[in-house]
Amino acid sequence: MRQYPQLEIDLSLLQSNARAVISRCNAAGICVCGVIKGADGLPEIARTLRAAGAAELGTSRLEQVARCRAAGVEGPFLLIRIPGLSELADTVALCDMSLQSETATLDALEQECLRQGRTHSVIVMADLGDLREGFWEPDELVAACVHVERDLPHVHLAGIGVNLSCYGSVRPTPEKMTQLTDL
Repeated sequence: MRQYPQLEIDLSLLQSNARAVISRCNAAGICVCGVIKGADGLPEIARTLRAAGAAELGTSRLEQVARCRAAGVEGPFLLIRIPGLSELADTVALCDMSLQSETATLDALEQECLRQGRTHSVIVMADLGDLREGFWEPDELVAACVHVERDLPHVHLAGIGVNLSCYGSVRPTPEKMTQLTDL
């Protein structure tokens, strides 16, 4: 007996579409993170996106990463939100990378990585007006990045990120992209 509402996904069409998008992105020097949160982190979706060439898989839900890992889906996995301090143990155990926006959390992340004997990569977030997450002051952002590079041997700086067109509806204009690249 079927339960409704029901979502039907044609994995071959998903793979074909994802492969086409990923191919175009790769040709432009862009690595694609296949975001699985919209499909509740279904391992079949994750496998399909990886088979299509996604460099990594992203979700905002740690339980989705756990489900995929338990099903044998290969990462790397990116937590596409800021983890709370109480989630750092799971973040380090399950994810290869996460978004970060506070120096205190970066320090706590270093301690958790040391405890687990692991390394973890971070994207340090800048807030360019969307009011979602990130450092407001450029000097604070740069100081946090330098702190990661110089003082946190188990935490690796993967880059700087920004969230636009989300909470505050700030559009990714050429000016906003210039602000990001200037950082």
